[in-house]
Amino acid sequence: MEKIVNNKYGLKDNNLDKITNKVRVILIDDKLNTIIVNYANNIMFPGGKVDNGENDEQALIREIKEELGIDLSSNDIIPFIEYYNYLKDYPTREGNIINKLNKTKYYIVKTNKKSNLSKRVLTKSEMNNKFEIIDINLTNIKNFLLNYRSNNPRFLSFKEELIDVLNSIYNFLNKEESDINDKEKLIDLHTHTNYSDGELSLIELIKLAIEKNIGTIAITDHDTLEGIKQIDRSNPLIVKSGIRVINGIELSAKATKGRMHILGYGIDLDNKELNEKMSILKDNSINSVLSIMEQIKRDYGIRFRYNDIKALVNANHNLGRPDLARLCIKYGYAKTVQEAFDKYLIDAYNKTRQVGKGIPYQECINLILNSGGIPVLAHPKSLELKEKEFLILLKEMITSGLKGIEVYHSSHTKEEMEYYLSIANKYNLLISGGSDYHGKTVKPEIELGTGKNNLKIKKLTILDSLKI
Repeated sequence: MEKIVNNKYGLKDNNLDKITNKVRVILIDDKLNTIIVNYANNIMFPGGKVDNGENDEQALIREIKEELGIDLSSNDIIPFIEYYNYLKDYPTREGNIINKLNKTKYYIVKTNKKSNLSKRVLTKSEMNNKFEIIDINLTNIKNFLLNYRSNNPRFLSFKEELIDVLNSIYNFLNKEESDINDKEKLIDLHTHTNYSDGELSLIELIKLAIEKNIGTIAITDHDTLEGIKQIDRSNPLIVKSGIRVINGIELSAKATKGRMHILGYGIDLDNKELNEKMSILKDNSINSVLSIMEQIKRDYGIRFRYNDIKALVNANHNLGRPDLARLCIKYGYAKTVQEAFDKYLIDAYNKTRQVGKGIPYQECINLILNSGGIPVLAHPKSLELKEKEFLILLKEMITSGLKGIEVYHSSHTKEEMEYYLSIANKYNLLISGGSDYHGKTVKPEIELGTGKNNLKIKKLTILDSLKI
């Protein structure tokens, strides 16, 4: 049995207050499906302590019968690894802080047997702590751990051990299923929900992403966190599919010409400074839309009823021109969103926009950094700068804390993507990319996952900074 020792604190055996012997099992069926359990907001493989008078296999058979209702035979059990996890300042359930060694023997059982709740016999502690069985594919457990949030102070130690064990499992099976799965699936790190100017709700967007074989998606609504805040990473749709949902935002920055947007990835959704700024930007979006509404009334005689205007102002998302475009369609002034933009809204926006609308890019970058995120320059083509101007600005942004650049985007040609890739490599910037999907009505030419130019992104260096 292979032995793995995790002793990053350099604890000696004479420093330990307690040593616990445990056994756990990795059940694997023909499709690499397995079972993990959630016990007191800790994620682990099923199993538990070895009682006095039991050998390891006896303890394992008893634990699996009690927890899962599955009968195992000693003939089914394959010894796998023994994991020594030295834990410094470990918080016990009784509220004590101790130095502890968990010695856990892991076994593999290849079986198609499923859990049987009617045969389970849980302890009082397991019932009180909401012992939950989770059916999941081995290749999806890492993504599940990334998305899972726990307030249990012991969670990180369980998570770290589970990841080490998973890596050993993949090697044991001689199948890099996790990596293979990632390579087959697409990545889209630029999408919008109906909380900004997108068409779909958060859950509708995730469902579509799963249908489109997208394995990693970032929600990057304009100047708002309200969409991504609706995420429930325990949703069975997310858990079973293994889709990885990344917290994101797209901030509008001041630009002397063109448009400048700064993407933020891996942000803390509860960051006070960021949330306060978003509240201010929401008020600004209302004022901007009302100004455009007044302009199209003066220029084209377009008027909307009071109830529709009131509904806009009271909407739970940041307002934008697509909201007015939909009203134009409703009132018969246009047949499509694009037609409404072309006939009325682009001109009205240019007349009402303030010079350098948005917030300084330095502030955008600081907001993202201070919330624990990674700031990335979105679709650099939209800056509409000559190469020399662009490089001068980019260097200034890097000095201000910019960490990445959106190389792959629906608006970029193949040649432009190659150019931005060379820029990323030259200045050691993280590489990002996405479709900038809004929905069929808002941007019908852009598909989720593949964008406009058949993006099909399968690898991005920025994900290395966001992985477990």
